[in-house]
Amino acid sequence: MAASRISKRLALALCIVMAACSQNPKPVVGSANQFDSDTYLTLVTTDALIQATKTQLANNAFPANIAGSVKSSLNYLINAYDAANTAWLAYHTAALAGTSTQAQVNTVNTTIGNVNAATVTLTTVKGGK
Repeated sequence: MAASRISKRLALALCIVMAACSQNPKPVVGSANQFDSDTYLTLVTTDALIQATKTQLANNAFPANIAGSVKSSLNYLINAYDAANTAWLAYHTAALAGTSTQAQVNTVNTTIGNVNAATVTLTTVKGGK
């Protein structure tokens, strides 16, 4: 039950962050611009989902018939997250130096799109947990 509450809270937090990002809040301190800030917040939220799901798996929070699918979906999300984080770090460093390119922005957008798709997949497989 506790794992279910954590997952629901995490899903709610993810929704709040996504809604907040769409309202153009002030950028996170240390970010180069709003895009940099929004991407960072997406990555932080995704990392929280990854860690929570790892804990749920370790605590056998899922029925045996879906645990394998959850693990596969989690691995898919971790791979997407790793690619997005790498792309964002390159962009972030360049943006702070004033040398970012549109190609970097495009790469970040593509990889964050993959993270979003993987998040939806994981959330669906978890069945609301």
